[in-house]
Amino acid sequence: MVDPKSVGLPDDHWRPTYEDIHELIRDIANKIRDEFHPDLMVAIGGGGFFPARVLRTFLKTQDQVDPKKKRNIPIQAIGLSLYEEVAGVSEEVIGKEVVRTQWLDSGSHGSPDKIKKDAGGLLGKNVLIVDEVDDSRTTLHYAYNELLKDVKESLASMSPEERASVPPTRFAIFVVHNKLGPKRAELPIIASPADDKIVDGVSTGVHYYAAETTPPVWIDFPWEQEDIAEHNRLSALARKHGLGAPSVP
Repeated sequence: MVDPKSVGLPDDHWRPTYEDIHELIRDIANKIRDEFHPDLMVAIGGGGFFPARVLRTFLKTQDQVDPKKKRNIPIQAIGLSLYEEVAGVSEEVIGKEVVRTQWLDSGSHGSPDKIKKDAGGLLGKNVLIVDEVDDSRTTLHYAYNELLKDVKESLASMSPEERASVPPTRFAIFVVHNKLGPKRAELPIIASPADDKIVDGVSTGVHYYAAETTPPVWIDFPWEQEDIAEHNRLSALARKHGLGAPSVP
């Protein structure tokens, strides 16, 4: 095993480039589109913003009004913080509890009643939650369960006739990297599309997609870097010496 510092690397972090991540997303996009047929994405800020935008490029669908055109999938955003400092949050909470900093109704032009009625636009949709990495699974667990709760509350506020007219709501999760190792939280992951069951208007599980599964190494994402040229140089240097985080089948 080559010592990273012996070849000029500051540490054993893995440094994927923008191009690496773009290609990873491209390679899994067809599977997501064909299996899940997402209607919209919910990006978890800030790590989910870039993957969601790239994914949208590959998830375009044929416009039903004009078949010659391709339709983009809308992207909504939620703000969740697990490891970052947030005003008013004690140091003891950082890394242990998810803090909500932005939600779907933030800045909405709709009335509070309308927002509640359609769960911020999620009701009756195939909703794809997007983040950069699945490490402890704490943030993903929180996001999924809170969005699911919003949908169930919206359905509960409707009359039986209204509920019957709403298509099922389904959820899926996409991450660029899934790190192997113990998870602090679990998800009701659907093993295959055939196992997707609808109860009271909502899927009983969540589809799960990871562009790459890696060992539990520290990943330095390019959008976190101030000096992207140096990031790319170190990435190339690591590859030259066979260092990095090989994907796991």
